[in-house]
Amino acid sequence: MLDIHRVGPAAVPDDAVQVMIPMRDGVRLAADLYLPQPPEPRPVVLVRLPYDKDGVYCFMPRISRYLLARGYPVVVQDVRGKYRSEGATEFGLHEVDDGYDTIQWITGQPWCDGDVVMWGDSYYGYTAIAAAMSGHPALRAISPRVTGSQLSTTLRYGDGTRDVEQTTRKLYLASHYVDPGRYEWQPDWGSRPLRATFEEFFDRIGKRSACFDAEFAGESRFVPPPLKALLESPAVPALYTIGWFDNCAVWSWHDVRALSRDPAWSGGLRLRLEAIDHENYWLGHAPVAPAHDHAVSPAALDSLLPRYLDPAVEFFDAVLGRSGELARLPRVRYEICHGEWHESDTWPPREATGLEYHLSRSLRLTTSPEPDASVLSWTHDPSGPVPSTGSNPFAALFDRGDLAAAGERADVLRFTGPDAVQDVDLIGVVTLTLRLSAPAGAHVHVRLLDMTPGGAAHLVAKGQVRLDAPLGEVIVDLQSVAYRLRAGHRLALDLMSSDFPDYVPECPPGADPWASLPGEPATREITVGGPRPSCLRIGAANEETP
Repeated sequence: MLDIHRVGPAAVPDDAVQVMIPMRDGVRLAADLYLPQPPEPRPVVLVRLPYDKDGVYCFMPRISRYLLARGYPVVVQDVRGKYRSEGATEFGLHEVDDGYDTIQWITGQPWCDGDVVMWGDSYYGYTAIAAAMSGHPALRAISPRVTGSQLSTTLRYGDGTRDVEQTTRKLYLASHYVDPGRYEWQPDWGSRPLRATFEEFFDRIGKRSACFDAEFAGESRFVPPPLKALLESPAVPALYTIGWFDNCAVWSWHDVRALSRDPAWSGGLRLRLEAIDHENYWLGHAPVAPAHDHAVSPAALDSLLPRYLDPAVEFFDAVLGRSGELARLPRVRYEICHGEWHESDTWPPREATGLEYHLSRSLRLTTSPEPDASVLSWTHDPSGPVPSTGSNPFAALFDRGDLAAAGERADVLRFTGPDAVQDVDLIGVVTLTLRLSAPAGAHVHVRLLDMTPGGAAHLVAKGQVRLDAPLGEVIVDLQSVAYRLRAGHRLALDLMSSDFPDYVPECPPGADPWASLPGEPATREITVGGPRPSCLRIGAANEETP
């Protein structure tokens, strides 16, 4: 039986003043004000989120006090239809206009000097991007973290492939967009069809999510404005933070690559690359002990806040001329996993050395391709998919586990490289070119692994594609890495056709993966060696960012 718990709004803190800010259609949105005393005019930080401005999950009261102590009045707002705000509970539909109207209201207050900046993670980073799309002239800078303009969508790559749908969107709609509160529950991913566990959930709570139902009726009203809408908006300085282990990084990189090529946006673009996951857990603490869990330990949260907020404060101070200037801030700051922080004027860094590893018939990663072509295969059984890497895709580092056993499965091809004789820094864009034989609808999932001397395997990066048509060659984008492969360790690469429950499974042609039963086992073939070998590339890219 499903364990379901509904969470409503927490109490407004004593040091915050709640106001109801009117939107252009008369709907009022609840916001907490954290103001200096006396409330003299200053630039204001605005955060707009759907997770309760007063709740423990996003610790916004703690964040607001931290920013206020650094000279910024703070406005934290429940988005439309959530918690104390009025209006229909509609995922993402009003963020451009509501962001504009909120900024307009702030600039009319005596404690605002006319400048507004926006900060936020995930959805509340998306609301900062949406406000930039609105073009309000008072918005001076944004600092979106672990997010992107196309958040939660399935990207199409224009080469006959698309990303594989993450299950988190449907779960998100069923948890956060039923009513103004949220529902904490864990689906039974073993039930089939996949939608069955959601129907049980709705039956149990006695209500439904209109946003969830619209997804299946083909009537979803939330299609985020295209990235083109951001590019065509007046450019503002933007500090993007991307986590090396963030399941939403695909949308961050999608934005950053485009913004860095745009003459108007590129000059103000800054990039911060951290060894974190979506919930801000850090690789150095993985797996996370209670003493390092900022969700439960006040001391851990105290330790997190400077790393979490100081980069944005430094960025805003530079943009606003409060200290230094934007031109003097490094364009890229990146953390090498198991290593140090570095600075660069581009990503990848100009000194990054390109590496090539060729897939061989002996299941090795080699520096030279085999002269003769060979065919390797694996058989994918939709009834027994390859398990995902942890219990929560948003907290990949919280219970970061050993993936060694996955390489022993018959539906996984694992290629291993030689032992590193010394520490090697893998830095730059990662792509896998595969000569593939598979029909339309087939999925390819790729995991890049760090194999320890003791035989454990830990995730470095991953990528996945769905074929919209039969293709003889596919390129799987594993985004980017900055990872120290330590002496005695070796790289490994896993190929498979499932990663469940983080991603929807393959289904019969023309079927809905949420409504269909598993299909029959299917064999996938790749060609290695020969004149056009399958090849893993790590390092410099054709295009540099920012």
